[in-house]
Amino acid sequence: MTYFCTLASGSEGNCYIYVNGRQRILIDAGKNTRYINDCLRQLALSVSDLTHILITHSHADHVSALPVLLKHTRAALVCSSETFSAIGRKLPFGVPVQLFEPGEGFWLGQVPVKTFATSHDAPGSCGFVLGQGSEQVAVCTDLGTMSGEIFETIRGSRLVLLESNHDAEMVKNGPYPYPLKMRILSDEGHLSNKFAAKVAVRLGESGTKKLLLAHLSAENNEPRLALDTVCGTLAEAGVEMDVELAPRSMPGEPILL
Repeated sequence: MTYFCTLASGSEGNCYIYVNGRQRILIDAGKNTRYINDCLRQLALSVSDLTHILITHSHADHVSALPVLLKHTRAALVCSSETFSAIGRKLPFGVPVQLFEPGEGFWLGQVPVKTFATSHDAPGSCGFVLGQGSEQVAVCTDLGTMSGEIFETIRGSRLVLLESNHDAEMVKNGPYPYPLKMRILSDEGHLSNKFAAKVAVRLGESGTKKLLLAHLSAENNEPRLALDTVCGTLAEAGVEMDVELAPRSMPGEPILL
C-alpha cells in the first residue's frame, strides 16, 4: 500500500509522510518529536519505523525537530549539501546522512526521488517528486516562484502538494514590516493564492488529479479564500481537479495512491 499524508503545514511547522511498502519517508520535521510521533501513531507507525527523513531546506519550521527526532530513529537524513552545512552542527553525532545536489535524482529503497532547486531564501532549498506512475507525489512548498524547470519536473504527478501561502493584498495591507512584506512577495518568498491558482490550471491540464494547498499563512491568508481562489480559477479554465487544504496543525487524512 502506498499513501501520502500531511502531518502539519504552515509557518508553525511543516511535516509530511510518504509510505510505500517498507519505505516510510518523513518529509521535513518542523514540529516537535512528540507531535510527530503522536501523528504517526494514528497511522499505526512511530518515529522508530521511519526509514528516511527528507528535508526541503534549513528554515526552522521545516527542521526544528531534528536534533531530538534523530535520537529516536535509525532513519537516514537526506538533504542537500548546503542544507546540511546549515543544520549539521546541531544534529547528533553519527547520524546516517545522504547528501545530494538540487536537480539530482536518487532512490530511497524502491522509491525513486527527483529533486529540483527552488528560489526560496535558504541555501540549497529544494522540492521533491517521490514515486512514479500512479504513485507519484510532488512536494512543492516554499517555492518563491514556479519556474519552467520545476514545472517540467513535477508535470504529470498524480498528487501535488502546492503552497498557497498568502493573499497579496492581505500582505500589502497587513501589519508586517515593509522588508518582510517584500520578502514574502518576492521570488525568494512564497506563492500567493493567485499564483498557485495559475499553477493549478497547468497541473490539471498535464494530468494531476488531486491538489493539496499547503503552507497557508495564519496572518496573511484564510483557508476559504485560498480554496475559493484556486477552485474558481480552475472552474473558469474548465479544468476538473480535486482540491483540498492541508491542515496547519493537525494531520490530514491519508491519501491512497
